[in-house]
Amino acid sequence: MTNHLISSNSPYLLQHAHNPVDWYPWGNEAFEKAQREDKPIFLSIGYASCHWCHVMAHESFEDERIAEYLNQHFVSIKVDREERPDVDAIYMSAVVALTGHGGWPLSVFLTPEGKPFFGGTYYPPVPRHRLPAFIDVLRAIHEAWTTKREQIEEATEQIYNALRQQFQSRSQPRPFEPEHLERATTRLIQSYDWQYGGWGKAPKFPQPIALEFLIHRLAQNPTLTRVKELIEHALEKMSLGGMYDLLEGGFCRYSTDQRWMIPHFEKMLYDNAQLATVYLYATLVTKNEGFKNVVEQTVEFLLQNMQDSSGLFYSSMDADSEGEEGKYYTFTLEELRRTLTPEEYELFSMTHHLSPLESNPAWMVFQPIEGIDLNRDNPSRAIIYAKLRHLRSSRVRPNIDDKCILSWNGLLLRFFAEASKYLNFQKFIEPAMSLASAIRDWYVKDNALFRIKRGETVSTPALLEDYAAAIVGLLSLYEVSGEVEWFELSKHLANLMVEKFQDPNGGFFDASSEHSGLILRPKELQDTSTPAANALALQALFKLAVLEGTYLDWLDRYTPFLQSVTELASQYPLSFSSWLLLFDSILAEPKEAVLVGARQELQPFLGVLWSKLRTQIVVCHSDLPLSPFAPHILRDRTKVNHQPTAYFCHLGVCQNPTTDIEEFNKMLS
Repeated sequence: MTNHLISSNSPYLLQHAHNPVDWYPWGNEAFEKAQREDKPIFLSIGYASCHWCHVMAHESFEDERIAEYLNQHFVSIKVDREERPDVDAIYMSAVVALTGHGGWPLSVFLTPEGKPFFGGTYYPPVPRHRLPAFIDVLRAIHEAWTTKREQIEEATEQIYNALRQQFQSRSQPRPFEPEHLERATTRLIQSYDWQYGGWGKAPKFPQPIALEFLIHRLAQNPTLTRVKELIEHALEKMSLGGMYDLLEGGFCRYSTDQRWMIPHFEKMLYDNAQLATVYLYATLVTKNEGFKNVVEQTVEFLLQNMQDSSGLFYSSMDADSEGEEGKYYTFTLEELRRTLTPEEYELFSMTHHLSPLESNPAWMVFQPIEGIDLNRDNPSRAIIYAKLRHLRSSRVRPNIDDKCILSWNGLLLRFFAEASKYLNFQKFIEPAMSLASAIRDWYVKDNALFRIKRGETVSTPALLEDYAAAIVGLLSLYEVSGEVEWFELSKHLANLMVEKFQDPNGGFFDASSEHSGLILRPKELQDTSTPAANALALQALFKLAVLEGTYLDWLDRYTPFLQSVTELASQYPLSFSSWLLLFDSILAEPKEAVLVGARQELQPFLGVLWSKLRTQIVVCHSDLPLSPFAPHILRDRTKVNHQPTAYFCHLGVCQNPTTDIEEFNKMLS
């Protein structure tokens, strides 16, 4: 028996295609059925690697009794939030407004027109942990729908108006000044967990965007010792195991406890792309070689486990294997004793914390105790880890969600490009080029861009975050490669992005008119686990404007909108770090390094340029003759005495060009 999800391309929807629930995908067919039959809609949103989504599916959506009740009284719609984060954003905001919290699986009840009137997250099959049974919730909603329709309609309008207000509201416009960045930095330092690292208690998330902002601050002002201490402390704590996989590399989604010990085991591409970038930049500003090791191990994990044959990368690795969360990653004490010699077991237990999982206390996760230097060569520990890797290899690996999401691949492209600047050009430029070529070949179709690639199929019109992340990644690759094709493609995508998503009132909508069935067009300004799409889009357009010599026009056009976020960003830096990065770039005033010559002969200049993290310098380089598609700031540049030549400019005004490496280094300083 199958339902309407059977023809979907989403791994998450296909997981539910054989449920007895008569699921529909998001679309007109389901809404028309609900209107025709005057039934409320039950909307369930999740994703393929979500543990609690699996739990609710097994407990409730595979239950014949619950399915029968749903099929009789509701029209049920299933959405993959990774395919349609725009849909998720609307209904997540509604549930947070109703209950004070959100999460996945998201369970929302809608009118036949798609407006929410009640919702929550996970519901168990029987009452427990102060949560009502799912069947009792369904009965209560059905009774209210049939006997209290007027109250439901009133609540629906209140919620809808609140959502519309939320996506349109702005704070009082304020010019952004250096003190806003200083205030945000102070708030991040004051709210930081100086005992265990990170921000907040449990669950604890890695916050890579906030860390990147602090790294930018430190790169510009190395005297900020407290900022340096925070960065080192946070990254060391996160990489000590638990949330970070010491055996195979890669970061799990978050820690369920305060001290990064017990992870939520799913591994997401966006987390690993952003954290790899943060550890890369931290390597440069702190000179900590351990951070470089984390970068290389994370890349190894991604290349070995998450790359498809086209050069794109899959979205996630599941938390569960064999139906149980964390089984692949954990060990029993008996397994440890059987695998290790008595001497190795004693050494391991003396140098590592062993903590049981709450769901299965026999299963242990491990973390080195304080003071253990993982960067120092230790033959015994290396042997122990090798044996544990071998033990793990005999297990059933977690499933891979094999859809490739454009925005997440764009974030990873940026990392590969940045790593090829600062670490090892040859090692990282190849996956960067392969990834950029795959983005061009699979997602770009004339005047349209797609979001999802799975197998040989692309689907779902791209969202603002897809355009923005792709442009940022392509521009990073252009900076390091000098290949004008990537600049030209980024310009093409930027023009499409402005055309499709621009809000006449300022900034951009998250979804375009191509995205069907939305009760309103969301415009979320806060960062989530990825940067706010508006901030990322403006970062992309900022860099393009610098390269094209139109930065002052960009400033005139977008400053009024940016000023509406100033106060929010300085007061709530964890939620608006991507805006702080943008404000930082604006206040530093962009500088341009323009290099003329063949890449090989420019290598000494590039070596000086990328010998340290230079966050506020936009780079372009090319040999002569110039391509007609080259950025404007390259035009009319010539070689001095036929030698490779460097120009250093500020807002289009350049110092005298030089062919001398030492002189160029002085310019940069």
